[in-house]
Amino acid sequence: MESDDIMLPSPPPSAFSFLRPPRNLASQFELTTQSALPDHPTVADLPRAVWRNKRYVLEESLSRKGSKGRKSWIKRHGFFLVEIDTNDSPLSPYWACRLCDAKGQPEFFAAAATSSAADHLRKIFESSQAADPDLSTDESERPKRRRLQYSAVPRARVKMIRELSLGLLINTNVPFSFFSDTFFQQLAWQLDPHLADQIPWSRQSMGRLLDDTYKSKKDEIKQELSDALTKIHLGFDLWTSPNRHAVMAVTAHFLDRQGKHQSRLLALRRQLGCHSGESLAVTLGQVVREWKIEDRVGTVISDNASSNDSCLVNFYGDLDAEMSLADVRARRMRCYGHILNLVARAFLYGEDFESFEAESQVFDLLGRREDDLRHWRKKGPVGKLHNVVKFIRSSPQRCELFKRISRENDEAQEYLLASESTAELEVVMNNDTRWNSTYLMISRALVKQGDIRAFLVHPEVEKWLPEADMLKGDDWRLLAEIKLILEPFYLQTMRTQGWGSEGGNGRLWEVMTGMEYLLEHLEDRKLFHHAVPDEAGGQDTNSQAELARGRPDRNRQLPARFRDCETDIHPRKSRQGPLSDRGSRQCDDGSGKPSGSLGIDDMGKDHRHYLRLSIMTAWQKLNEYYTKLGDSPLFAASIILHPSLGMNYLEVNWASEEQLVWVRDAKIGLSDYLDRWYHCTPPGG
Repeated sequence: MESDDIMLPSPPPSAFSFLRPPRNLASQFELTTQSALPDHPTVADLPRAVWRNKRYVLEESLSRKGSKGRKSWIKRHGFFLVEIDTNDSPLSPYWACRLCDAKGQPEFFAAAATSSAADHLRKIFESSQAADPDLSTDESERPKRRRLQYSAVPRARVKMIRELSLGLLINTNVPFSFFSDTFFQQLAWQLDPHLADQIPWSRQSMGRLLDDTYKSKKDEIKQELSDALTKIHLGFDLWTSPNRHAVMAVTAHFLDRQGKHQSRLLALRRQLGCHSGESLAVTLGQVVREWKIEDRVGTVISDNASSNDSCLVNFYGDLDAEMSLADVRARRMRCYGHILNLVARAFLYGEDFESFEAESQVFDLLGRREDDLRHWRKKGPVGKLHNVVKFIRSSPQRCELFKRISRENDEAQEYLLASESTAELEVVMNNDTRWNSTYLMISRALVKQGDIRAFLVHPEVEKWLPEADMLKGDDWRLLAEIKLILEPFYLQTMRTQGWGSEGGNGRLWEVMTGMEYLLEHLEDRKLFHHAVPDEAGGQDTNSQAELARGRPDRNRQLPARFRDCETDIHPRKSRQGPLSDRGSRQCDDGSGKPSGSLGIDDMGKDHRHYLRLSIMTAWQKLNEYYTKLGDSPLFAASIILHPSLGMNYLEVNWASEEQLVWVRDAKIGLSDYLDRWYHCTPPGG
């Protein structure tokens, strides 16, 4: 039977089998080892043999803490056994001669010392004129070791518990000394003293286990990569560790032999020196060669930093000198979550948002608190809210004051019998590294708006917080509008993270349809806010016409992802025409106002101007990356190959004269890509 064949359970013995002479030891152990051990094995589950009414198990199947296994040469010519009593408790160890057992007459020798067994083997080899290279070994000359006691704990169970313990250390990021803690050891001993005594939980032992497990699992993953049905698609990103080391994380994505999607972390490699594209390519190439997948690399996904563009040019050029720049761009996948983050930051802080955030970090490092407050204050209500939240969280006394005010407000609203209390909710601080943190800060602030308003008018607060940071009614209206505009970006970011499932949640086809939806979302807001003039005059009419010319007309529709993957491909009304004609697609109530939007007539002129400029900046940033999707044919290909979208989706959504060229390019791009990388020459062709 081949190793890949399925082992069928052996039939139960018949009544006549008990009348037969007992089998030899080898056949008994072979028969009992055919069935797998249960998840929590005991001594009764171990393979055993019976000889002359005595029961034996293999010594190697029992745990002996501190034992490194038998080293004697006689191990090759016999079995090391342990006798067990009727209660399955271990008794004395024995060695049984394999040569005698083959004749059906096994000889047993006490295994406390191996000299008797060695003499027995010498007699056999001398009588048969055979030689063994280790016959001259004198066991008596070897130093005596402390005799280790046998336990009633199977070695398989000890191995399983050690692996689970290692998983606990890795998953919870606790130190190797965790299991050496006195309280943990007492807890384990109370649960099962025999088992606790057999587990080597020292930090040195767990460290060795980690090294051994890493090596064995690495070999398994190498085999998985070798057997993959698809190319190995990579993702990489830089990360700064708590001890300020730059680390490159590299992951692999592929379909295994069963056609299931798999993702594996290949490396957390320290990135030394500058973070130029050439330097990143060297590190990425080292990882690929270490895993021996140089000829299996497919696409690579990373964020939108320009250094990553040059990295992939160097990386692919090193793997295949014939690969052109167009081929590299076709395989360069852009992180959709990073695009959403860039667009949201452009909306909040302007086109040069990175300089704004860097300047704030400098003020914070230098302790220039007042300069940092003024710096954030320039960004309007969002900056003022940032300063207020920072003021609340900057001392325990202010946090306690804010909670006390929240509890008082909550107790005063006795009529809200069915609503959930928000008194214990804290305000959320934004930062420049956590995606959606500003949206979450605004969202929580709107929930706690009444508490924040009450906090700001408290005498202690008015004395210390600058008047310029006080949030007024206009500020809260603008924050509510900002939250509504950013909400689709937040929802899409949450949807695309994690593992793809059921055709969605992170699949490639969602990038283009999602960006289509967000462009429409911003265009609806953009047209609505420019339709409300600051003063009587034609200035906004001209701005509206200019915005309409900024992008080819698109027959817009809600992407399938937001309709449970059911696609309505009927084209929507063109943007050409009066604003009143667009009310049906912009509004839920026929008021000409986008769904959920607050009336902006009550906002000040500066706030309306800020909102329009922010929407335009975000739209330009999103449109920039939407255009870059054309560098790779794979984004459009994911739509074409989708069963419920197909070419029809592109033809309907790209219906203008200019966009028909996009449809043609998508068809040609997919065909050329398949011919370039998946063309198979027929036998004899």
